[in-house]
Amino acid sequence: MGIAESGWIILGNTFRCRDLPAVHQPSLAALLRGFPIADPTAEAVEIPAAPGDDAPLIEYRLINEAIARAHDRWVLHAGAVAGPRGTCLIIGESGAGKTSLTLWLWSSGMALVTDDILPVRQGDLTVERFPRALHMDCEYSPRLLERIPPRPASYPADYYPFPEPAAGGPPPVSDLLVLERGEAGEAPRFAPLSQGEVAHHLLRAVIKSPGFDYGQALTGMIGLASRCRGRTLRSASPEEAGAAAVAELARTP
Repeated sequence: MGIAESGWIILGNTFRCRDLPAVHQPSLAALLRGFPIADPTAEAVEIPAAPGDDAPLIEYRLINEAIARAHDRWVLHAGAVAGPRGTCLIIGESGAGKTSLTLWLWSSGMALVTDDILPVRQGDLTVERFPRALHMDCEYSPRLLERIPPRPASYPADYYPFPEPAAGGPPPVSDLLVLERGEAGEAPRFAPLSQGEVAHHLLRAVIKSPGFDYGQALTGMIGLASRCRGRTLRSASPEEAGAAAVAELARTP
């Protein structure tokens, strides 16, 4: 059975792609292999493929549609790993090194929850793993690339397979790291965040899809902030940020 007849369950909705040329189907299946395969008889949202579309473009369109339809979840632009105390969220401005830090923590033995998109259930504020393929299309530290397993030669270019998840869902949120880029030569430095500041950073990280309710999201992020310890981490390099974060997350609160 091909992917056109099955599909995937993403953020609680079933999606199916039609008319994608057979040459691109294996790549799309690889990019989405972490998501549950849908029952071929289930009602699904159809994601059409236009002439010239390739697997990454379809995957991008499908994920955006899934986020727009995730009405029972908030979706944050954040990385996350399962650390010693619980799930640690990692956010930061574009270019701050959020993905690099997330991958460094994963390569240090923490379970990867997501490198970029984090679903949070609105009812109980539990976080969910988002196992899309990792987008490795930026410049990453050679030391980081040495720490993770080699990318399979047959895998789509600029992508890396999401690691096989451990049994069960991620633990409750315990920490938030807000990454800031420091000046060259500056030693890594942590600074505590108040609960209000944590809620503010979390709210900024929520992806504002159609139908976004600001008040509801604010209430949810305040609730999530009450469960975690927040700090900024200012560092000049991903390696130094990673080493500092590993040591910090191992400490007893």
